[in-house]
Amino acid sequence: MTERERVRKCIRFEDIDVIPWQIDCTTELARRIMEGHGIAEERHDVRGKNIFRYSGLQDYFGNHLCYLRSEAVDSYTEKEPYIVRDEWGVFWDRRIDRDIGTPVHVLLEGRALSAVQVPDPRAESRYEHFKPLIARNPHRYIVVKISRCLFERAWSLRGMENLLVDLKENPSFVHELFQLITEFNLAIIDSLGPYVVDGIRFSDDWGGQLGLLMSPDTWRTFVRPYAERMYARAHECGYDVFIHSCGNISAILDDLVEIGVNVFNPLQPETMDVESVIERYAGRLAFWGGLSIQQTLPFATPGEVRSEVSHRLALARRCGGYLVGPSHDMPLDVPLENVAAMLEVLRAQ
Repeated sequence: MTERERVRKCIRFEDIDVIPWQIDCTTELARRIMEGHGIAEERHDVRGKNIFRYSGLQDYFGNHLCYLRSEAVDSYTEKEPYIVRDEWGVFWDRRIDRDIGTPVHVLLEGRALSAVQVPDPRAESRYEHFKPLIARNPHRYIVVKISRCLFERAWSLRGMENLLVDLKENPSFVHELFQLITEFNLAIIDSLGPYVVDGIRFSDDWGGQLGLLMSPDTWRTFVRPYAERMYARAHECGYDVFIHSCGNISAILDDLVEIGVNVFNPLQPETMDVESVIERYAGRLAFWGGLSIQQTLPFATPGEVRSEVSHRLALARRCGGYLVGPSHDMPLDVPLENVAAMLEVLRAQ
């Protein structure tokens, strides 16, 4: 089987030859691994950005997925190189977190949506990197990433505290803002037709270590209706639906099944019991992740890493519907010998 075929069968709970895996890491760790193993950068520039930069690393990992970004390229400020402006006009400070960052201001001070300049979801420049990356990865399962797809985009514009207050005091405004963001994302989904795409990963963090950032009923009132529309459109267009949400969101996993999610990621063992969750939803919801980046990968011995990976593979064989991988992008504190130990077990299947 190709990696693409393997993933498609896995998330449909069909028989596969090898349990698929996906390993992602932060930019800093990626550079360290590439330097440590002599992995050279491949070059293919699109609008001044090398889109093949980490292709050699993906080959080294043996990854099963290939990502396509739906966002326009972030722009850096000249005077403050760690401050980036995203396509919605939000500035992010990346001095500590080099890949995402923290918003440095509230763009939407009031509740007038006319202050929001919505990017063009149909701009050709948004999709220029798709065809070269698809051609570079014909064997892999192609995933389009729609990041900050609803709640996260709303709070990045409005400010987290302001938006949480709005959920109680200004619900009509929240619905208007969520509707605006949803229409933008629907237009992106509708624009994917010319490309070979297998799935869409919607990213929208709803949880903390202990539970949802809002009550389940609040989530169902404000988030679920718009998420359901986006997932339904994705299915109508023939795409599998992945949702990435950090934290413990076990209170709404049944909701996700009901509204059409195929795969949940990242499944953090510090927030949800990996084995019990996978067993409970076997045949209904696939999972991806489960290898601890807070404990095992950074702090365990290589032998302990091998043991955890072996346990996860056994769970995947027993229940199906499980893409094994780190519970999020591996950070810089993960030792290279632990990365090697993880790969050793995955490759030996």
